[in-house]
Amino acid sequence: MRLTDHESGFDFSQPDHLPPKWIHRIVAFGMDLILFVVILQLVVMFLPKLYGEAVEKEFQNLIFSASQLDPEDHFDTEKMGQFIKESGVSEETLSMIGFIVVCAITLPVFYCFFGEFFYRGKSLGKATFGLQSVSRRDGFPPRFPIALSRSLVKGMAILCLLTPFFLPGLLNFLFAFFNRERRCLHDFLTGSLTVQSPASYSQPKTTEES
Repeated sequence: MRLTDHESGFDFSQPDHLPPKWIHRIVAFGMDLILFVVILQLVVMFLPKLYGEAVEKEFQNLIFSASQLDPEDHFDTEKMGQFIKESGVSEETLSMIGFIVVCAITLPVFYCFFGEFFYRGKSLGKATFGLQSVSRRDGFPPRFPIALSRSLVKGMAILCLLTPFFLPGLLNFLFAFFNRERRCLHDFLTGSLTVQSPASYSQPKTTEES
C-alpha cells in the first residue's frame, strides 16, 4: 500500500459527514472484540503444537491445573508466577508461555493498526456498518503516526476490557457518550474521530436524485 493512498480524504464542511449511529458503533466494536478473542484463542490452541508433543502435553496439564485455582488468582502475577515455578515445567514451555503473553498484549494493537492504516480506517466491524476513522484536522484516513498511536491506545483499552482491570478500557469507550462528535478517549488523544463513511450513504442519495 502506498502512502499516497491516504490523500483522498473528504471535507468536513459537508453536511453528510455525520457521526455514526450508537447501535452501529457498539455492534461494530463488539464484532471486532469477538474476532480478537477468537484469534487469541487460536494462538493458544495451535501455538503449543509447533513446540512438539511433549511441550503441548505439558502446557495442557498446566492449563488444567491452573483451572483448579481460584479465578481471582489467575490475574495475580505473583501467585501465578509462583504456581508456574512450582509446576516444574520445562524451559521450552516457559518460553512458549512468555510468547503467548506477548501475543496477548500485542495482538489488539496489530489488529487495530491493520484496519486503521491498510484499510483506510476501517476494521471488519466498522466496514460492516460503513464506519471509518479519520483525522479530525483534515478528514483524511489515518496516516501512519495517527494510525499507530490510535492503535496503541485503543489496543490497550481492549486488553483492559478482557481483564479484571477493565475500568480504564471501559472509560475509554464511555467517553463517546459525553461529546457531540461521539469521540472515545483514544480519538481525543490521537486527534481522530469515527464518522459514517461517504460510500455508505452515497448510493441512497443518488437514488433520491434520480
